[in-house]
Amino acid sequence: MKRLAIAIPVAALLLGAAACSDDGGNAEDPVDTAAQEETSADESTTPVELDLEEAGGACTLIDGDLLDSVTGEHFRFASGGPEPDGEEEDAPAQLSCAVQTGEAAYPDLTTFIAPTDASADVYKDEEPGDSEEIEDLGDAAYWIVHTEDTGAGPALELGWLADGNMFEMRYTTPEGTEAGTVEELVPGFTDLAKSINQANADAAE
Repeated sequence: MKRLAIAIPVAALLLGAAACSDDGGNAEDPVDTAAQEETSADESTTPVELDLEEAGGACTLIDGDLLDSVTGEHFRFASGGPEPDGEEEDAPAQLSCAVQTGEAAYPDLTTFIAPTDASADVYKDEEPGDSEEIEDLGDAAYWIVHTEDTGAGPALELGWLADGNMFEMRYTTPEGTEAGTVEELVPGFTDLAKSINQANADAAE
């Protein structure tokens, strides 16, 4: 499957993710805290609020309440990149975000945004061959469910081109999830993609 180049190391982001919550963003390993460490009864029943603004990167564009509503999950940990660098303020911004529940490695949501000079026609030529078109999202948009080589269960990928940027959002489910169940999430994730697109446009004004 061909790709328009987005130079963001997804695996490195997830494996090295620093958890951000309402306690000030203390770093944790969201995967290890799931089942490998015992917690007290008080800790297990105390909600942890997801602070996407504190996480930075593309996380600031994600509506956490909408994400929870679409998936039926409670996402608690997020890590965004890159970190601001005063020496490269004029460099093209490539933003990323990884979000997890903290209960296990999956489900997770990864989001990437990168500037591009590609036209809508070029973008469409590079879309995955078995993808489906999404209407009313940017200049061109698609969705596809990957069932192989995901490292877990089926993964829903949405990609779109808007305002000189390429967006990619991937929701990876736990192993054993049915592909049909993931396809049912397309309308909800389309709404989430549209909200991200609008938030990005608003931030650029």
